[in-house]
Amino acid sequence: MGKKGMFLSAVILGILLSLITPTEEAHFAWERLSFFNIAFGFLGCIVLIGLSKALGKLFIQKREDYYDR
Repeated sequence: MGKKGMFLSAVILGILLSLITPTEEAHFAWERLSFFNIAFGFLGCIVLIGLSKALGKLFIQKREDYYDR
């Protein structure tokens, strides 16, 4: 099984587990959706990766001629 198959298996397993977990303590209507936690976590990871790449380019990465000056 390749990486895509493992990822797809994990997503399907997460969706199946979210269907059987209780949601009676949900404070908002969207928290009652079965896939909300999976989607929120995935989008949060994407945002964190994008933010860390942007901050790395802004503050850590130097120009190519940095040491030649």
